[in-house]
Amino acid sequence: MDIVKEKKAIALNIQKFGWHCLHVFPNEVGHAQFTYSIGFTESYGAPEMMVFGLPKEKGHGILSACAALLKEGHKFEADMPDENVLAGGYQVICKSVRSKYLPEYFGTAMRYYEPQFFQALVIFIPDKNHRFPWKMTYEGAPATEALNIVSM
Repeated sequence: MDIVKEKKAIALNIQKFGWHCLHVFPNEVGHAQFTYSIGFTESYGAPEMMVFGLPKEKGHGILSACAALLKEGHKFEADMPDENVLAGGYQVICKSVRSKYLPEYFGTAMRYYEPQFFQALVIFIPDKNHRFPWKMTYEGAPATEALNIVSM
C-alpha cells in the first residue's frame, strides 16, 4: 500500500470510528506482536495506545474499550492504575513510550501524523494474581520488549 492510500484508509477509519487499529505481527527483527491505535490523538487529544503480546482480536478489544472510554472523556495517565478497561476487578497500568522508540514501533502513526508529534502509552495487563511485569513474582505473558521501550 502506498503512503497516500494508507493515510486515506486510516483517515476514513478515524472519521467513521474515531480511531484506526493496527496489528503488527512478529517479524524477522524479533519484535513481539503488538497492536496500537492511530487516531486517539486526533479524535480525543489523548496519547496513542499500544498493547503487546495479545492475539489481534484481543488487542483490538482492549484498544476499543480504551477508545470508548476516551470518547466519554476518560483520561489515561502514565503510571496510574486504571480499573475501567478490564472486568473482574483487574486494573491496567499505562507507561509512556520513550520518544526514541516511536519510529520503530509507531511508524505508520508517524507517517499519518507527520509533521505533528504525538505521545504514546503501552498498556500493561496484570497476571491472574493482579501483578505487573516489573514485579519479580509476575507470571503473565512475556513483557521484556514492552518494558524496554517505556519510561520506568
